[in-house]
Amino acid sequence: MKILQLLAIFMIISSSLTGCLGDNVGNKINGIEYKNPPDAPDFSLLNQNRENITLSEFEGKVVVVAFLYTSCPDVCLALSANLDWVDENLDDYSDDVIILSITIDPARDTPERFASWMEIMGFEWDHLSADRASTLVKVWEEWNIVVDNDHINASEPPEGSTNRVVVMYPDNSIVSIDLLYSEIASSTTKANFSDLALESGNITLDSETNWQLYAWDSDSWNWSIQDESHLDSLFDSQTNLAWIADGGNLSQMPPGIDCNGRGWVMGEGGGAHCMCDDGYERGEDMLTCVAEDEHDASTTIDDPHEQSLSDYGVGHSTVTFILDKELRKRVAWSGTNWDVTLFLEDVKTLVDE
Repeated sequence: MKILQLLAIFMIISSSLTGCLGDNVGNKINGIEYKNPPDAPDFSLLNQNRENITLSEFEGKVVVVAFLYTSCPDVCLALSANLDWVDENLDDYSDDVIILSITIDPARDTPERFASWMEIMGFEWDHLSADRASTLVKVWEEWNIVVDNDHINASEPPEGSTNRVVVMYPDNSIVSIDLLYSEIASSTTKANFSDLALESGNITLDSETNWQLYAWDSDSWNWSIQDESHLDSLFDSQTNLAWIADGGNLSQMPPGIDCNGRGWVMGEGGGAHCMCDDGYERGEDMLTCVAEDEHDASTTIDDPHEQSLSDYGVGHSTVTFILDKELRKRVAWSGTNWDVTLFLEDVKTLVDE
């Protein structure tokens, strides 16, 4: 799996927590219970269907809030597996419990990526992101979730990254247009990315021809058919689109990415990486080629996450919160090796209050 160089350190203020039962005498809590439960900071984020999800809308329900990202190789997968077990075993409590996962990798974990990832993983609760990284940063700060600067910087698309629109005509001839992401992102027309690309390539789609819109899915390594009604919401740093005419042969389409025209891709999906042309080398992104003189010759570009794996295994910790019906932080579970049955007991205890 292609991994970003991410190191996320999750912190909670220990002075706010206690292992005691606090004011809730008679209600056994298995996790770490807040002595004086603070109100959980409100937020409004986008779920995998690009629907606005606002925390305050769930007052009267018990809410589980976790912070993770899809490119995480181990800890987050274990956490998601725990949450999935809890979700599957709520039974009669399911209508009274909400589970929310919030990304700490907004550049990669777009709503569209969450949608495809959730389908693969079989998860059914809302996974939240935002179009602006600053929106997520504000949530992290308010929830005392500390994400280091290297992580935030790594969550930005690499310099020189491009977005592509491919046109396949009825005779299977192909034209590709690549635009710099930095230029599109700063443009007021970025929501109309396809038109912007076609215009830059002096291409007009024949109105007498039936055209089907596709988007490149780097996870499945295929072009996936898209509804044109969602065109304006498709653009992000990993968007690559195609217009294929009736009669065009999808099997002859090139991949949606090819190392920004300076090399070719070896492998597929999460294992994909660039084999760069002479004079170029892999950049900070495994699917980008940059001129050799753009990097210090002594610097070796490896998998962006590889250098931090040892620190990740030692220093990475997670906190999963359980909010009561008044949307106060009541219980915190640290790490991922917690007992799912005891966690579920805490959820049910708060529902029964």
